[in-house]
Amino acid sequence: MDTRQLKTFRTLAKNLSFSQTAEELNYAQSSISAQIRSLENELRLTLFDRLGKKVRLTDEGRSVLEYANRFMSIENEFIESLKAKDDMIGELNIYAPNSICVYLLPAVLTQFREQHPDVTFKLRAHLGTRQALNELRAGTIDLMFVMEEMFTDTDFNVTGLRAEEIVLVCHNDHPFSEAAEVSLNDLKDEKFILTEPTCGYRAILTREMLALGFKLEPVMWFDNAEAIKQCVIANMGISFLPKMTVEKDLEQGKFTEINLTQKFDSQIKLQMITHKQKWLSPALKAFMETLKESYN
Repeated sequence: MDTRQLKTFRTLAKNLSFSQTAEELNYAQSSISAQIRSLENELRLTLFDRLGKKVRLTDEGRSVLEYANRFMSIENEFIESLKAKDDMIGELNIYAPNSICVYLLPAVLTQFREQHPDVTFKLRAHLGTRQALNELRAGTIDLMFVMEEMFTDTDFNVTGLRAEEIVLVCHNDHPFSEAAEVSLNDLKDEKFILTEPTCGYRAILTREMLALGFKLEPVMWFDNAEAIKQCVIANMGISFLPKMTVEKDLEQGKFTEINLTQKFDSQIKLQMITHKQKWLSPALKAFMETLKESYN
């Protein structure tokens, strides 16, 4: 049994005429007869009574028609769902550093879901690129973000979205708050409150300080930028954070940006990463395009 036979059967059940059905489906009348005969043989049922040029459904035919209508309805629904590219559905499983989850993605998620309300998101904060890459390699997530030096790996597709400025901040009463110039050498005796050791941009500061012969040992570290900022506000130390996480706080005068005279050799970039061998669903492709439009 195939869908062509079912379509012919449903059309004949509607028209109750072989000639009219042949004309509607653009088949020879003999082909209509052959299809119905083949269907009856396969089902071992008599679907129509032949009364000269007239036909009528048997009780068995009426029963089969109910199932045929349901089957064809499901097939039509399936085909239409494939055609409706704008009606995207599914769940996207995403890993991102905490700062990206809090400060960057909410606005993009809001915009995207206004256009595609049937797409849902599972968004989790990862504690380091290595862990997130293992998840991506295992196929348990669809997309991950990093904010660090430009990342390369032959197993992954990496798209740089935009450069991120990293700034040093201190309490408003700290001597650095009014200093016209501060160098990296001036930071050697400071109490640092930093992000987790696996953080990509913390690694840059650590490397720069090592080059000056100073091992960076923070008095505390958090995987949460909000906690770090509260510690700076409490004058427990200075910190080093993406500017996007502190812009509003600086505008509100909660703490001060340190005027660091030296620029780091490496540039921090917001990057999105997918596995090269993983199928990208229409929803994921659309979301990635939205990200490119928002951040490029």
